[in-house]
Amino acid sequence: MPAILNFSKYSSIRWSHLLFLVAIFCIASQGCSVSQTAQQANKVLVNKDAPIFDKRFQDISIDDIDLKKFWTRLDDVEGSRDRDPISIDNQTFARISQSVKSAVVNIYTVRLEEKDAKIGIDPNSLLPFNIPIVSSILDFVPFQVPVPFNSEGLSLGSGFLINEQGYILTNAHVISNAIDIRVVLSEEQREYPAQIIGIDRLSDTALIKIDPDFRPNVLPFGDSDALQMGEVVLAMGNPLGFQHSVTSGLISAKERISPHSKDRFVNYLQTDSAINPGSSGGPLINLHGEVVGINTAIIQKAQLIGFAIPINTVKEVMGMLIIGEDERGWFGASATPISNKEAAELELNSSDGLILRGVEKLS
Repeated sequence: MPAILNFSKYSSIRWSHLLFLVAIFCIASQGCSVSQTAQQANKVLVNKDAPIFDKRFQDISIDDIDLKKFWTRLDDVEGSRDRDPISIDNQTFARISQSVKSAVVNIYTVRLEEKDAKIGIDPNSLLPFNIPIVSSILDFVPFQVPVPFNSEGLSLGSGFLINEQGYILTNAHVISNAIDIRVVLSEEQREYPAQIIGIDRLSDTALIKIDPDFRPNVLPFGDSDALQMGEVVLAMGNPLGFQHSVTSGLISAKERISPHSKDRFVNYLQTDSAINPGSSGGPLINLHGEVVGINTAIIQKAQLIGFAIPINTVKEVMGMLIIGEDERGWFGASATPISNKEAAELELNSSDGLILRGVEKLS
């Protein structure tokens, strides 16, 4: 396992500035991304015994934890507002942005990446000139064998503080396979080393921790179930390395299935608030200043179609994140909703219900 990198060797330039320059280079060259996608983060290259993992809760159970002490509600925040309708003027978004900005963090990581090195000879390089038919044949014949190896890469993303002890929520794919994590707060403009408390790849959520030497601002949790289509929301994060950027939009829809998901565990919030690479892990905020989702994914070839994990889903998996456990019960069968066509073919009175598609052995 590689040792944690010594960031002091970059003493002539701030580490966050270095990553920003790397991000801009990647965008210009289109040679890499500024953060991992959920698919790239699925393979585990750094196990839970690595120094990057904080193991303080590994010997306790979920029943021993008062989960509500890990986050705050709006009622707990000094100067909280009631649920009367909020009048919007030209300063409304500015006031909300200023109230939440200090709790939104930028996350920079050094992570392991699996790559392939080709061992062998490239016959085409030996030809004096290119012969299309011959080159195609030589490309087809496996003269070179791919050999996987691990290398170190840079990544950036976003997150937000949820309590005064320095616990931060983000996406699993932001810090997956990280061997070093640095967090930058807007108020202090200082870099804090962070450790991973827990990762849940199925919901793409993660909990990390810093040790702040001051009392940080935190964001209260809202109720994502209470959101309505058309409700105004703000997204804040670290898109493409531009720290603490804020965008506004609407809740376009609820209970969406992300095109990046291989399962239907998470019913995402869809929003047209601009989300870009590097925004992953940042908060989606309602006009009461509450977090209602974690910005997670976009459709690359579309405009203003983004997805956020509902904060109520995060509340459900918080216990697993705290104790560092991501195993779930296994039903052992697969099923899908009945379509109208299938209901007609089966002569059913309605399309309510499920069709059992398969049963796993030993389940």
